[in-house]
Amino acid sequence: MKKLLPILVFLAFLAFGYQIIVTFFITEHHVKYSLISSDQRHYTISESYQRTGKRHHYSFFIKSKNKAYSTAVFNDFNKQDRIITDIKYYKKNNLQCIFPIYKKNHTFDVSCLLDDRQVSSFYLEKTKNEDFSFITKKFKEDGYDEIYFHFDDEATKEDNLSIYYDYIPENYLFTIWNYRGIYVINSEGIENKEFLNEDHYENTLSIIAGKYYVTINTDEEEEKLNYNQIILYNLQDGRKTLVDVELSQDSYFNGTVNGKVYITDPRSKVQYVLDPSNKKIQEVSNPKEVVNSKLKNAGKDFFDTSHVDSKKVANKKITSLYDTTDIKENNGDFYFKTNDGKLYRIIQNKYEYPILLCQFDDIKEWQVHDDGLSFIVDDTLYFYSDLYGVKPIVKNLEFNYNYKNITHFIREE
Repeated sequence: MKKLLPILVFLAFLAFGYQIIVTFFITEHHVKYSLISSDQRHYTISESYQRTGKRHHYSFFIKSKNKAYSTAVFNDFNKQDRIITDIKYYKKNNLQCIFPIYKKNHTFDVSCLLDDRQVSSFYLEKTKNEDFSFITKKFKEDGYDEIYFHFDDEATKEDNLSIYYDYIPENYLFTIWNYRGIYVINSEGIENKEFLNEDHYENTLSIIAGKYYVTINTDEEEEKLNYNQIILYNLQDGRKTLVDVELSQDSYFNGTVNGKVYITDPRSKVQYVLDPSNKKIQEVSNPKEVVNSKLKNAGKDFFDTSHVDSKKVANKKITSLYDTTDIKENNGDFYFKTNDGKLYRIIQNKYEYPILLCQFDDIKEWQVHDDGLSFIVDDTLYFYSDLYGVKPIVKNLEFNYNYKNITHFIREE
């Protein structure tokens, strides 16, 4: 026993040291493993993990025989690998669904194949798929949280809005321009933050930079030829700061790079960069274009036309396979919209296995960042995340008429 004790202490020390190394130094891993589920089905799983700051991103490509599913979760499993411990399987006619079970019995959204093509639970519900209705009853019998495949919660009336608080993931907040400021909405409630004394209908002079809502004071725009103040509103601590400027009314935001805002005044032929963190603005000596949140050297005709970042990316593979250039990227995953109104996601560069998230005739203002996707259809703002899938967030009749740059979202650390 005396000889065994030092060995046990040494092994404990090694385990502790390994955990320290994993916690502070490991930022990604890629593993492949096999799993025999509780119903004796065999799966091969390709698991990728990446940590960015405080955020943890796991993605999975799961195969069983000739069937393949893609899924992802943004959750902290202490950087552990092989975190899928079981997979529940459900089938009805030409619909097959799996429900992965993660360590500590965590569950998230279901993954389904309809005619061997992966589709979201939202798409199945929206198209009133009767087989999915049958399968969801099995989910309930097995005790899984209905939030993943439940879509008929009632909205809460707030001012002129209808808000689905239960569908807003924790640590996310949404903003809606209301002509004098913004509504700030999270899972706990809503606040109305007024910045202006007079209504400004078209919200062309606002942008999100990290945790800051950046807008221009337009109260005196009819009397003066210039804008004199930029308003910085910290969405996390609620503090407002004013930055004095002298910008012509032709000025516009190019976009953001690393939390800084690039602003062009074509009348004065000057570009500025604003750093909300230190509340300073300065002239850019050599103007830059902002393309997908990255800087690109500007041409000699830069001030002749406007240059606003669309945040689109080029991907020849997606364009070739799906005939679209409307492509966006977040954390290595690609999202794209086709001409028939379908929104897809591609995980782990598995281009032949896209996930059909939804289909609408008229998707407006779709944006991808901070591990989420939002878009407007008619009077409704929808949001897609790995936690809840596609869910309605806010209904606002004003979206039918005014939707350009009117909504934003951020994920708080």
